Amino acid sequence: MLSKPDELKDTIIVDAEAHLMESPEEYQEYLEKPYRTPMIVKDVVTNTRYLVIDGKLVPRPFGFGGGMILGNIDHARNPYWGQTNSKLKAKGFSLDDIEGRLMDMDQMGVDIQIAACTNCLSIPNIKDRNYAYALAKAYNNYVHDKLRKIESRRLLVSAIVPLQDVDLAIKELERVKELGFKSVVIPPYVSNGTYIASKPIWEEEFFKFFEKVAQLDMILIIHPTGATNESPFAFQFYNWYYVRSIAFPFSNMATLTGLIGEGIFERLSKLKVCLAESGGSWLPYWIWWLDETIEHGALRKYFKDRFGIDPYPNLKKLASEYLQQGNIYVSLESDEPPELVRYLVEKLGMENNLLFGTDYPHVSDIEYFPDEVSVFIENVAKPANLTLNQIRKILGDNAVELFNLR
Repeated sequence: MLSKPDELKDTIIVDAEAHLMESPEEYQEYLEKPYRTPMIVKDVVTNTRYLVIDGKLVPRPFGFGGGMILGNIDHARNPYWGQTNSKLKAKGFSLDDIEGRLMDMDQMGVDIQIAACTNCLSIPNIKDRNYAYALAKAYNNYVHDKLRKIESRRLLVSAIVPLQDVDLAIKELERVKELGFKSVVIPPYVSNGTYIASKPIWEEEFFKFFEKVAQLDMILIIHPTGATNESPFAFQFYNWYYVRSIAFPFSNMATLTGLIGEGIFERLSKLKVCLAESGGSWLPYWIWWLDETIEHGALRKYFKDRFGIDPYPNLKKLASEYLQQGNIYVSLESDEPPELVRYLVEKLGMENNLLFGTDYPHVSDIEYFPDEVSVFIENVAKPANLTLNQIRKILGDNAVELFNLR
């Protein structure tokens, strides 16, 4: 039985930002035979397992951009360090214990969970495009096979595509749509034919991918990577504190800037994008900064007056106007500053575009488990003076509408 606050008994509560911890042993079985090579190495001291993908350890345990996340594959229940939260019922967090995951959702009062991969977010970051394609197909087949064996419609999982090759990404996108996936997750940067993900997804070559997402009426989730981070920001640091602090919000700031500046939402009015796992509290500052740059664009005026060229031909509105157009969603954390959430609702008009996420079962928010919903209500929503209707929208109604969950 779901544990919900009385005022939300009739609300479908959606955790729109959760994760799988992919099981290497299960996942490997779905790889095509030419690619079915050993994928696991183990630290014999701590029994920590790492994936080996395209010659790299995932998560990267040390060095620049390193996540320093020891035991990431099993970090919620690690054989050496133990369990991150004793109240967790699930015995595993891939898809090997879906019933346990549903019990955890019951404890949280969550009706529906929308999960993305964890380590497989690195698939678009690797050098070998054909291997990336094989990995994406294997992951998506693994998810589809596991979910179709259960009757519950409470768990949705986003597909992954090899975006470093746009044509292969579109091919896989069309296939997963046929399999019934509603959403696809990608990182903000992909491989440029090297081992470093240095190509931003707002470059023009990716437009036809965005176009196909919109045509298929799928939801695009853009999720920065942390322990598997290949973004330019992450490579300035070697400590997890810096990597997560910088890479998550900065990647989404850059992505929003690029998507708006390149006219993605101007040209694709049906495209729905969710910027995940960096909260929403960065938006008030960043939207002001972008609007200020657009309104007082001396460089744009200089190019127009001197050369007759508009350097931003696809930029027709202020960033705040694109935000209010309804294409852009963000997932809020359980402990956002209430005054900034209020600003998002009142000043930026995002009442219908805010989603709720727990990051389950990742360690970042697991301290609140199973009270994430009540923590959000008591520490964020009520101090922000949100109405009951606004709280319902953020905790569920917006996600129900976005993902067509009725």
